Amino acid sequence: MGEASARLLRPGEGRSFGTAGTSVVLKAGVDDTNGGWTLFEYVAPPNFPGPPPHWHKTYDEGFYVLEGTIRFELNGEEQDVGAGSFAHVPPGVVHRFSNPTDEPARMLGVTVPGGFENYLARVAEMMAGATTWPPEDMRPLMELMAEYDTFPPPSP
Repeated sequence: MGEASARLLRPGEGRSFGTAGTSVVLKAGVDDTNGGWTLFEYVAPPNFPGPPPHWHKTYDEGFYVLEGTIRFELNGEEQDVGAGSFAHVPPGVVHRFSNPTDEPARMLGVTVPGGFENYLARVAEMMAGATTWPPEDMRPLMELMAEYDTFPPPSP
């Protein structure tokens, strides 16, 4: 990895991509942090079902709710939380999130180590090119998930 440099991003600045009505703005990624971590702003549209339950072998994740309500499911237990709430998801924990309300919700997500932004961008590309989602042939998606340390339940 090369040497990271200091930088400042204003609201809305950063690499943008999204899927299924979501908006992801990358604030710092693997290339910015010498692989150490990734930070992204995530907007979940109203009534967004979120990703399916999943877990990671190595990724340690944190989510800080900035606006709206996010429903976190951690090891099968659901809880709706508002702005100022934080969820920590260590490796091995089956989790998901959604927006159960009629208003958008916004949060910051961090993953350690860095690189998860590449997964988010590649899923966005897959969704943009798909006629239906989830796709009829799940093999390419499952291969992508495994490549980025993301697995369906159960966890080990």
